[in-house]
Amino acid sequence: MIKAIIFDRDGVLVDSEAVHVQSFEVAFKEFGINLNIQDKEWIAGRRPEEHLPILNDKYNVSYEDIRKIQRPKFDELFETVAFFHDTINLLKKAHSKGLRIALATSSNKVSTDLLLSKLGIKELFSVVTTHEDCTKCKPDPEPYLLTAHKLELKPEECLVIEDSGPGLQSAKAAGMKCIVIYNEYTKNHDFSKADKVVASAKDLNFRELFR
Repeated sequence: MIKAIIFDRDGVLVDSEAVHVQSFEVAFKEFGINLNIQDKEWIAGRRPEEHLPILNDKYNVSYEDIRKIQRPKFDELFETVAFFHDTINLLKKAHSKGLRIALATSSNKVSTDLLLSKLGIKELFSVVTTHEDCTKCKPDPEPYLLTAHKLELKPEECLVIEDSGPGLQSAKAAGMKCIVIYNEYTKNHDFSKADKVVASAKDLNFRELFR
């Protein structure tokens, strides 16, 4: 029986996958490099420590030079980032039905706290797991296993809402059911192991979450 829903943050509650990709697009353009769609899909759902070494080798640029440009651009774009209100409404409905709500993100604690407060939903979360809490990031199962441990629940009692291949891989490796809500940059990721794949939370019937 599902007792909690664990939400990813980026690409699920907030359209920051787009901001993440766009900020790297700007940085690489400074060096005369136009990222292709495969590059952008590789960036989506992954931390820079994972995707940048590969892209830097491919295009012969340095990690440090790209990050000097990308970080401030990300912060600038994030100020006006769009929210996924259909997903937020789903979260609120789940909470109103007595389900426990948690968050497992590879982003940092400070920005996550600010974002949840801005959305007015911080108090709905029983548990929030951020980058600082983990020794390993998605696609490793640690973020989701740790979140289940904090909730004092078994993995099979948790349902994950994700948007990317690495996030799905993390959730399934943790032994959890996972529904994927894809976006422009993750739609071609491998979602073959997902329990359900949709384009928007509005495409989900609430009862479907527990089948």
